[in-house]
Amino acid sequence: MLAGPIVLNQVGHMSMGMVDTLVSGRISTTALGGLGLAANFFWTFTSVCIGCLLALDTYFSQATGARDEAALSRYLGQAFWSACLVIVVSGVCIVVGCQLYLAFSPAGELRTAFGTYVNTISWCLPSLFFHFVLQRYWQARKRVFPFTVIILSANVLNLVACVGFGLGHWGFPRLGVKGIALSTVISRYAMLIAAVGFTWHQLGPRALRMPRLDLAVQREIFRLGLPAAGHTALEIGAFTLVTFVVALALGAAPLAAHHACLMMAAFTFMFPLGFGSAAAVRVGTFIGAGQPRHARVAGWLCIGIAIVVMGCFAVGYLAFPRFLLRCFTSDPAVIDVGVKILVLVALFQIADGTQVSTTGALRGLGNTRAAMIANFIGHYPIGLLLGLLLCFVFRFGIVGLWTGLAAGLVSVALMLVRAWVSQTKNLEELKSVVS
Repeated sequence: MLAGPIVLNQVGHMSMGMVDTLVSGRISTTALGGLGLAANFFWTFTSVCIGCLLALDTYFSQATGARDEAALSRYLGQAFWSACLVIVVSGVCIVVGCQLYLAFSPAGELRTAFGTYVNTISWCLPSLFFHFVLQRYWQARKRVFPFTVIILSANVLNLVACVGFGLGHWGFPRLGVKGIALSTVISRYAMLIAAVGFTWHQLGPRALRMPRLDLAVQREIFRLGLPAAGHTALEIGAFTLVTFVVALALGAAPLAAHHACLMMAAFTFMFPLGFGSAAAVRVGTFIGAGQPRHARVAGWLCIGIAIVVMGCFAVGYLAFPRFLLRCFTSDPAVIDVGVKILVLVALFQIADGTQVSTTGALRGLGNTRAAMIANFIGHYPIGLLLGLLLCFVFRFGIVGLWTGLAAGLVSVALMLVRAWVSQTKNLEELKSVVS
């Protein structure tokens, strides 16, 4: 009952990016490639900063399990301060990084699309992080259905706005990539307004006031949050580095194919990410309630469901690659490259589902370091190095890069499963991190 709406929430967040990609493909191959590069750049920084707030899963869920309303209220109020900090950090990083890319990249449509998308979508940062805090709070309290309705409604709004502003339908001006980014900004703020309204109705206006900054609580949040941000940075960073390698060395068509396939992989990734979030809530709740045996069962159940779901997606990628790619573009060069990439995407689906769901289960125990270490080892000395060698030394091109990414994900999954088995072996040692 909990996992289903959480999965829909994660998929709903990803669907906005999917719609942006689908609509940009109707503009041109260059628009698709430029928007893809910009989206990877933007979400790298924002996802890393969101990782800092993933510790809220642990503290909210364990306080819920312990029925500690005072702790829940304390962490919610301090979470708004944490969100303010990450808004500033991510905003500065995005602005500086964007200016550096624009300064050194060659002039052209790709560069223009990149700058336009990043400069516009950056305005949604406050809505993104404050909505995340409220969603995580109510998720721990098992009130996820209202947020499912909010996210699905925002997706409808985003689709209509993208077609209107991006393609110029229904009398709207054709703004292209800028219109697509503007549509996402509007939809994100609509989500925040709805989330604030729901929280106001349930808890009253006092729950939304920011209390005095408590440095002790901030240290608690970032003690677990920084390793979580680290593993997010290492995982997403590997894919972002590959994206820039493709953009700089392989051309527009491979970049467009890369982004289309990456969006499909990211879309299916949202399903096990949802199960991982559910695992964090359920495991954390049972730990907070003093029921570690139930915590272990809940973790394994979420991991198992994630594996089954991703196995089904793998079959779909193998069976219908050209059909899926035609949803993004009609360019035969892009489709031909994309078919080869989708074979590799299919092969790593189970590993991807395993690693992200296990990460969530470990987060429920209060362990965010294992994922950071596993992602560093798996994605860099193994995955990225192998991909670069296959691409440039053995001349497999973009297929070589994706082979390295797949090998990295398999390595991470194996290391995290081992960490989960090891940490849940001695049940009596599992304790709540909430005092």
